[in-house]
Amino acid sequence: MKREREPLRWREVAQAVRQQHIGHSVVYRAEVDSTMAVCHALARAGTEPGVVAIADAQSAGRGRQGRAWQAPPYTCLLFSVLLRPTSARDRWPHVLWPLALALQEATRHVTGLQAAIKWPNDLVLGGKKLGGLLAEMTADSVIVGAGLNVNFPAAALALDQPLTTLADALGRHASREELLIASLRSFECWYGRWLEAPDAVWQAWRAGSSLLGKVVDVSLGGEVYSGVAEDLDRDGLLCLRTTDGRLQRFAAGDASIRLSRLE
Repeated sequence: MKREREPLRWREVAQAVRQQHIGHSVVYRAEVDSTMAVCHALARAGTEPGVVAIADAQSAGRGRQGRAWQAPPYTCLLFSVLLRPTSARDRWPHVLWPLALALQEATRHVTGLQAAIKWPNDLVLGGKKLGGLLAEMTADSVIVGAGLNVNFPAAALALDQPLTTLADALGRHASREELLIASLRSFECWYGRWLEAPDAVWQAWRAGSSLLGKVVDVSLGGEVYSGVAEDLDRDGLLCLRTTDGRLQRFAAGDASIRLSRLE
């Protein structure tokens, strides 16, 4: 598959996403260490919330638990948003719910593909990772970031987890501009709903999960816990009915769906 090497037409995106909460200002860099780092610098400078940082390449992109995020240049969606929610601070990490729903909705709208939300912060397609989300808090803000695999063959990256891209699934390239505009517009809507009715957004996020009702393994701290994913509660915790009948709740961990039955 031929790689797309065209820079993102970011001015087109900026014109399309001047909204109430998201996109009043767009910062574009061809290459950065990470868009999260750009937003952290903007937060320290006192920049108004809603600014979006976009890049075509990252030299030090990162995911959850400090893991590296790899993406060939000029092929993916790489963006972060600086926010200062009016909700209680202990709820700020849950802003990943509206962001996950936005990416899911935008992917369906632009490509027709139905991705699923995988606890705690991934987007999957056909059981393979399509994208990842990240939230980091500062003294007075929360910064959310997203990476979505778009126009490269998954085989180009040798990773220790099943990976997919929109180009692999479609058999053609997808418009990164259309995807980014749709994602930020959808995030505007879902974020506004989250501020006003967080329970409704939690219900939608929960309904979009790929894990509920499935037999899963959760890896955490060197241990593996197996059971049925019964629920995702209002705190975003995964409720796992383990093999010994106990209901355990996990705030973090790596979850994978088992192909075999639970013993």
